[in-house]
Order: sequence, then C-alpha cells, then structure tokens
Amino acid sequence: MKKIHLPALLEVLKDPEYIPLSVDRLAEKLGVTEKGFPAFKKEVSQHLRQGTFVKLKKNRICLPRDADLLSGTIRFRQTGSATLFPDTLEGSTKREPYHIDAEDTGVAMHGDRVVCRIHHDRRGFQRRRTNRPPQLQTVRVIRILERANETITGTLRKSRLFHYVIPSDPRFIQDILVPDPRLSTLSPKPKIDDKVIVKLSPWEQRHLNPEGIITKVLGKTHAPAAEFEALLHQYALNPAFPDPVLSEVHDFPSHVTADDLTSREDLRNRFTLTIDPQDAKDFDDALSLEDGPDETLIVGVHIADVSHYVRPGTALDKEARKRGNSTYLVGTVIPMLPHALSNGLCSLVEDQDRLTKSVFLTFRKDGSLLQTRFADTVIRSNKRLTYEQAFALLKGISFKELRQQPDPP
Repeated sequence: MKKIHLPALLEVLKDPEYIPLSVDRLAEKLGVTEKGFPAFKKEVSQHLRQGTFVKLKKNRICLPRDADLLSGTIRFRQTGSATLFPDTLEGSTKREPYHIDAEDTGVAMHGDRVVCRIHHDRRGFQRRRTNRPPQLQTVRVIRILERANETITGTLRKSRLFHYVIPSDPRFIQDILVPDPRLSTLSPKPKIDDKVIVKLSPWEQRHLNPEGIITKVLGKTHAPAAEFEALLHQYALNPAFPDPVLSEVHDFPSHVTADDLTSREDLRNRFTLTIDPQDAKDFDDALSLEDGPDETLIVGVHIADVSHYVRPGTALDKEARKRGNSTYLVGTVIPMLPHALSNGLCSLVEDQDRLTKSVFLTFRKDGSLLQTRFADTVIRSNKRLTYEQAFALLKGISFKELRQQPDPP
C-alpha cells in the first residue's frame, strides 16, 4: 500500500500550476490505490483539522495562502486586539505576525490555534521596530482549530443577576459566566472573591459571554497559597515528579564515583569559583583563571554536565524536555530536574567533586582571543561568591582575603 506523507502532499499543493482538487481527484493525482484511499483521506482530514490545508466549495483542497487564509496561534492584548503568529509550513520561511482588530477576533481566546482571512483593503497595525510598509494587512478570525485551554483560573464575583469569574490572566478579556455557587457540589462551596478553577464550556456566539463550571476552589483571592496554586495551574507547573523519574534518580550515587572520572580532565587542584545571587540554591556554572605562556590568561568556564546523568529517551529526559526549564517564583522554585540532581550532583557546590563541560579561553594581554579548547572535566569548587563579593574582588581584594570572608548563608 502506497502511503502519502505530508511532504508529497505539500509538493503538489505548492505547485504554481495546481488547481484545487477534491480529495478523490487529489488521491488520483498522487497515485493512491483504492486500498490506500481510506488512510489517505484520514491523513488529509487530519491536516484540515490542524489548519495545514483548507477546504473550499465542492470539497476542494488547497493551502490556506491560496484562499487568502492563514492558520496560526492568536495572542491577545488587554485592549482586546490580538496578534496572529502564522504557522510555518515545511520548507517555508517564517512569516511575520499579523494584527487582528478587537472586533475581528470572533470567539477566539488567548493561545488558541485559529484560521484567519486576510483583509486586502484595510490599513493595519505596524510594529515600530520594523521597516514594513504602512499598508500592513490585517486578518479576521473565521474558525477555531484548537482551544489552548480547557480550564482557567480566576476570581469569583457576583452581579445583581448572575455569578461570573474574572480570569487571572488579563489576556482573557471576557468574564466567564458560572452557575450559582450555592448549587455547587464542591466542598467547601465557592464563595465570592474566592480564587477558583473553571472548566470552560464550548463558546460559539461572540455576543454572549463564555460559560463554565467551577471545578476547584483554591482559596481566597490574594491569599499567598491560593495565588501560588493558581500560578501552578495557569502555567501547567508541577512541583512533584512522576514515579518513573524518581525511580531513575534513586539509582544515582550520592557523589561522583571513580568510574565517572574515566576520560575526564582532572581540574580539582585548579582554583575554581562560582558567582551567584545571595539566595541562590543551585550553582550551574563556575570560573577558573590561570596564567598561560607568553603573558596570556586562560579563563575556564565550567558548566555542570547534566548530560552525564540525563540520558536520551529516559523518563528523566522526557520530563526535563516537557518542563523545559526551572521556574523561579517568590520564595520557591519549580525545578526542571529532581532535587537530587538540581541541588545535588549537578550543582557546583563548594568542596565537592562535580562533573562538568568546560571551555578554556586563552586571551592575549590586549584582551583579544587567541585560542579556544573544550573538554569533559571534573572540578571541585573552592569558593562560592555572591555578586557583592565578586564586585569587592574586582575592587582589589585578594584571593587570600577572599578565602577568609564568611560564606553566604
């Protein structure tokens, strides 16, 4: 059975001579067999849902651009207007964003994937930092491809006639109508000014406010615990790690072992220091300095070798990719890696062997770069500096004096 993949479909649809065809005719043009037609039709339908293709009258298929349409992600402003960031098709260059007037956003919400029609006769918004012409085209939302959010957080309020939730994110510009909380089955029942989570109902009529159902009470609005829970929900943050990740981390030793040092350059006798904020909890990078030949200076930059522990395809790797980064909030952090790594084996703390990736930069006396060298290394940080201590060092305090300074708390 001949399987048609997206590149082959795009090649046909992007042909300047292509005239929109029905799915049947398109399959015929691509040589799809009768046996393979159901799978082909299913694939085309999937791309229609995703907005890669659009359907014209008589079920004819074409690319959005050929019908003056664009698919992409909508990002709102508090004023109600929005920006469309168009999708980029395979092999195509990235397209500039388009402006959407408030009255042209339809029933879209912040972050949704949408299909828009291009206006040809309207003067639109122009970014000041570009040299684009003043006749920039605007677009109008005509269809929702995918909702970005099934739930949102907000504050429960009451008018004379109904209850509603004001979204925490000001880019959600509509209040969400909710049933009378006295009828709720939640315990405790939602109260006015509570911070809550609302499950959104389908919204299809712009002249009516969206509706939803309160599914969880987080606490009183502005209470630290409630606001913290709301932030976690809003940005899909989870302080806890899945059991498979914790199981993998449990197998790691508590310290660098002799086997870890194989084929690594040993820098543990080289004076190395870290520079971080006063309240830093983990230390990702370190510096070393040494005199080189012919009055050169060698600067070593050492980054914690996370890749030694986070192997491709593992549960730890997949969870780290999903999180993308550590998220710092007031008084706490949601780490990308479990504590045993982020504050342990991958934190360049004082007086502990740590595995690193290093680059050695050799500078001439005039400050020009002479040479660059990379290596897998092991270091032992001699001193943790705060920014204030580093500044004092630059003002003339010696390393000897620096070692005598008390460590930060």
